[in-house]
Amino acid sequence: MDITIQRKKGLFDSAYGQAIPLAILFDGAVVGRLETGEKLSLALPDIYGTLQVGMLDPGNSPYIGSASGAVILTSNALSITPGQSVKAFSVRTRRWVFFDVLGLAVSAPFNRWVLALEIDQT
Repeated sequence: MDITIQRKKGLFDSAYGQAIPLAILFDGAVVGRLETGEKLSLALPDIYGTLQVGMLDPGNSPYIGSASGAVILTSNALSITPGQSVKAFSVRTRRWVFFDVLGLAVSAPFNRWVLALEIDQT
């Protein structure tokens, strides 16, 4: 199944980790890498699965591997099926992170709500 995924660019949409690449995960395996403002086309297996994105550890830069252990935080998971009509997705930083003066985005209880993976409506 062919999908496209875009990492939004802008003050609010990439407020956290703008310079850090994101790993695209399909069923927990890294299938691609996404930079800020980039739109990527992927060919995924024709099976039911979950799609997520995760921020790569900047200490492992430049990231060229395929291990999901280098991911320091992940987005919500979206279930995708081979027959679904929506094939375009986007990822952005959630709005609250822009106003996070306490640094909660890096703490374990909050870091899973930093990135939002969404169906692209455009």
